[in-house]
Amino acid sequence: MLLPLQKTLRQIMRACLLTALAALALSASAAEQTVLVRTESPRATLESFVQLRDAGEAAIARYWEQQNSANFRRLLILTAQFAELMDLSSVPAASRDKVASDTIDALLDILGRQDLPSLATVPDAEAFDEDGAPAQWRIPGTPIRIARVDDGPREGEFLFSARTVEVAPQFLQRIRHLPLQTSLGFDSWTDAIAQIHGPMIPAGLVFALPDSLKQSWLDTPIWKILTTVALVLLTVIVLILWDRWVNRRPLHSAIGNRLRRLLTPILTIVVVVLVLQPLIAFEVNVSGAFARVVEAATTVVVYLSVVWIFWATVILLFDWSTLSPRIPDESLDANLMRLSARVIGFLGGVFILAYGAHALGAPIVGLVTGLGVGGLAVALAIRPTLENLIGGLILYTDKPVRVGDFCSFGANTGFVENIGVRSTQVRSLDRTIISVPNAAFADMEIVNWARCDKMRIQTTIGVRYETEPDQLRYLLATLREMLYAHPRIDQDTVRVRFADYGASSLDIQIRAYALTREWNEYFAIREDVFLRVNQLVAESGTSFAFPSQTLYLGRDGGLDQERSHSAMDNVAAWRRAGRLPFPAMEAAKAEALAGTLDYPPYGSPGAGATETTTEAESLSAEPEPDSEDVRKELPEREGK
Repeated sequence: MLLPLQKTLRQIMRACLLTALAALALSASAAEQTVLVRTESPRATLESFVQLRDAGEAAIARYWEQQNSANFRRLLILTAQFAELMDLSSVPAASRDKVASDTIDALLDILGRQDLPSLATVPDAEAFDEDGAPAQWRIPGTPIRIARVDDGPREGEFLFSARTVEVAPQFLQRIRHLPLQTSLGFDSWTDAIAQIHGPMIPAGLVFALPDSLKQSWLDTPIWKILTTVALVLLTVIVLILWDRWVNRRPLHSAIGNRLRRLLTPILTIVVVVLVLQPLIAFEVNVSGAFARVVEAATTVVVYLSVVWIFWATVILLFDWSTLSPRIPDESLDANLMRLSARVIGFLGGVFILAYGAHALGAPIVGLVTGLGVGGLAVALAIRPTLENLIGGLILYTDKPVRVGDFCSFGANTGFVENIGVRSTQVRSLDRTIISVPNAAFADMEIVNWARCDKMRIQTTIGVRYETEPDQLRYLLATLREMLYAHPRIDQDTVRVRFADYGASSLDIQIRAYALTREWNEYFAIREDVFLRVNQLVAESGTSFAFPSQTLYLGRDGGLDQERSHSAMDNVAAWRRAGRLPFPAMEAAKAEALAGTLDYPPYGSPGAGATETTTEAESLSAEPEPDSEDVRKELPEREGK
């Protein structure tokens, strides 16, 4: 597993520090040499602890005599070596340093108040066989155990066990009344180390402080707590002033503004991790519960800054992508890219915060469970918003409309102006804005006029009943000729037919498609066609009919008696011969009559032809040669 960012930076700093200190140690005297830490057995681990304790007493005495950087570095090296004797695998990464420091203080106090056994009686590595039993040794009279690590990077080493790290401070409270055996003359390692500070703070200033400020609260002297608070406030003020100075004037470029917003969180991480935390940890040297609070707060600030950087970076990258001229700023693509950026930023931020919470010691299983339950609760609470979000995704993938399209939906018509995350805005014909939730808009029947390749002209005209059949044929022919000749009419779509006998007119239906996709031009073409229709009706000698009634006064000559008797005689003959064509005609007669009517009528271009020639306008596309129906027909044809 990757280490948290804060821990990684801290380890880099520590590696640089130890490298520098090791170089200094090479030139120091023999008494100042780094103690060789050995952990191959309980005996070697306890012996290393005793040697480090003795070296620590000498280093503290020397630092009290002369508070300089060299002596303070010696203390830091010994502290790091003490920590190498601890099994800190179960301690959260964010508080591992301070827990190690507190455990060291507690062990020094405990083992300084107990009589240690002779090192010769402490078992070595050979005392533990391979029978599977836990390899550990407990210091007599204490719960302090030195156990072998069975897995991980320190497998096989004997360290003060994870359980010891947990119980040592508690056990110390039970034996604190016992005298401490040390050459330094103080009563508690924990209290003495808590008063130590870095060389940057003058010892005389600390000595001059009143005793009330030297009292401990949360295992840390009050003056150190006040100093820490002052440093934090100073850092916050500096960062606020920096942020205001950097963002005092907006830039003309949106990308430039996004880039500038990254500076503050980056500076926050740099200042907190590389400046503030080392000052508090090493110079002020906080300890105990307050140190753990500082570590946790530092971790929170660092991870929040990382979330800030991640969010701003994702938004920056997607905003940069939308600068392409092929993606209009208010288009669905641009809005969906912004939405995607926020979703990715949110999910990434949640992951980073969960990782930070794990670094603070929160169980990862509990975090995942909590996020799942919390996500379900949030999803139920914002169900309408999620529906609109999904509706926006449907509009993006299906793309029934785009920004700028003229469309009809429900009883409304207008131009699409914006397709957002929650709703779609349409500018209606009366210039008002109609805002439709995406979920509802995606479920509507949408007519996208912008997608039409041609625009239909269709109308029905009625001429008077006095119009003669040939006169009507002449009008139909001239109307077709006019539409075929029109340069802005698609010839393949022309249809002019005598359609119906109306209540007061002979109805002619006209339909054709104008070769345009622009509304103003469409209305101009339709106007021209209608004016030409008016002229052709007049030229044909007829006129438009209008609802009316004509009353004729005259004597009724009655029915044609000759034709009436002839018709009745024919029916009587059919009846006598048993050939009355009701309810159906004889099959032989129907077959004999098939195709005997002259259509097209006499005088038409196709008269007398076996097949008629009209404009092709099928109701469905012809089947492909390899379609299923054709494959079914092939065997039948081959059989025939």
